[in-house]
Amino acid sequence: MLTSIWNRFPRRAEKQSGFSIICAFNNQEKLDRFLLESLRGQSVPFEILTIDNRNGEFASAPRILNETARKAKYDLLMFVHQDVALGSSSWLADVQKILRRLKSLGAAGVAGRSSKDMFASVSHGNPPKPAESCQFKHPVPVQTLDGCLMIVPKVVFLEQGFDEATCNGWYLYIANYCLDLARRGRKVYVLPHEVYHESMGPSDPAVYETAKTDLLKKHRDHVKRIYTTVGVWKT
Repeated sequence: MLTSIWNRFPRRAEKQSGFSIICAFNNQEKLDRFLLESLRGQSVPFEILTIDNRNGEFASAPRILNETARKAKYDLLMFVHQDVALGSSSWLADVQKILRRLKSLGAAGVAGRSSKDMFASVSHGNPPKPAESCQFKHPVPVQTLDGCLMIVPKVVFLEQGFDEATCNGWYLYIANYCLDLARRGRKVYVLPHEVYHESMGPSDPAVYETAKTDLLKKHRDHVKRIYTTVGVWKT
């Protein structure tokens, strides 16, 4: 079931400048405690579009996320996990400002990997500890982003949505999307804006195998290696 929980500053909606925050959730308590709580103090216009998957109704992330994104009204789409908390009350405003300066922007996130290193502005655990990654203070170009959070200009997403044929489950669809963007001349960045992410991902890497096989098959003629936050693979 798709629901819109919040819609901030509706009188300013005609300007379309803000964030449409899209989240598929299967745990209401986590959604409330992490994502929704961290959004309460934000100062820029936003709406939240949630997809209730507590009963497992949706088997494919790309399909339901594409459908939801088409209903979004703001110029920036943020696809985010239920257990992500933004690091400050100015997070959306700070990110909005920096995205305007990025050249050929396709997507931006908080964790990703290039051929050189892993980059992340994410902490995990209690007490929170930074994820292991290369230190950085400015946006860094990467090949792919982690799936916990990705921001895409709506105009870009309308040209290139998630690939429902290649990625018909819940894994590696963000990595696939980043590779699709690169083939269209778009760049992907990791931002130095901190978030907390409770989950550290599946403990069993075998869950990625089917998605990995499809990813390698699709992109083998375009890249020699695929660099992701869950592995580096020769195509």
